[in-house]
Amino acid sequence: VVCLYNQGMTDMFFDQISSYGPRGFSDFLSVISLVCLFLYFVTSSDSGSMIVDMISANGFAEPPLLQRIFWSAMEGQCAISLLHAGRNLPNATGSLKALQSASLLTGLPYTFILFWCAQSLYLLVQEEAGVLDKDRKAFRKFIVDSYSLADALLDTFFPGYHFCVIVKQIGGWPLSGISRLASGIAWGVGIQLVYFWSFILFWCGIETEVWFLVALTLAVGAGTTIGFLRTNVRDIYRIKHGDMFTDLVCGIFLPMFTLMQILDHITNDKNEDPPPPVETNKVEEELEEA
Repeated sequence: VVCLYNQGMTDMFFDQISSYGPRGFSDFLSVISLVCLFLYFVTSSDSGSMIVDMISANGFAEPPLLQRIFWSAMEGQCAISLLHAGRNLPNATGSLKALQSASLLTGLPYTFILFWCAQSLYLLVQEEAGVLDKDRKAFRKFIVDSYSLADALLDTFFPGYHFCVIVKQIGGWPLSGISRLASGIAWGVGIQLVYFWSFILFWCGIETEVWFLVALTLAVGAGTTIGFLRTNVRDIYRIKHGDMFTDLVCGIFLPMFTLMQILDHITNDKNEDPPPPVETNKVEEELEEA
């Protein structure tokens, strides 16, 4: 056992097989083992390609054959590229380590997607149990829907503009007591400055890691504020489809789509039961009369 432990993984495997019988029989077991490993990796890759293909086909159980071949080829090409990238490393197992590292890095973000899927499953169970109404009010459009390219570019680089428009229209935010316009401008400029500095510090993080962490903190803070804005809009317009956790996830990971979704709803909402008007103080009423 100690001898096998001190050897490499490849040598350990074949030495362990050779201990089960004479050379001819151990060679036969080695061939069988290699065939089994080959079938294991091929079937695993085929299953993964099939799942990705079904997801890209919007859940269709029998996606087109050419599309399945495409995803299988792309998966194999990615593996070959990663193995090829580690060929110049001094360690013989560098290629495999590069492949393993890439798998971990790409799998980590998907963990958060699984958290969101778990929440969706929880809501689905509540709907089936009758705790939640299946026909409860929702936003007019899905978070990732067909929005105009101009709005998408605007909210990607200048999210403060639509943030200002939304805050001005719904009211109720700090400084709204003075003027909705002043409140919208203040919050819009603040969000825009935070995003601007997070973008600048992100590139500074290439040289100094601490600036990258600062940029990430600023971006998460701005996204959290957008998430709170989405929660506020849901409360005002009596949108029961969603919760604060979903709002925060949308605001942090999809801030531009969140702003477009909110703006589309408050602009085109045709509900017969409109939201209650936001109270204004005498200062704003006097400004409007003037």
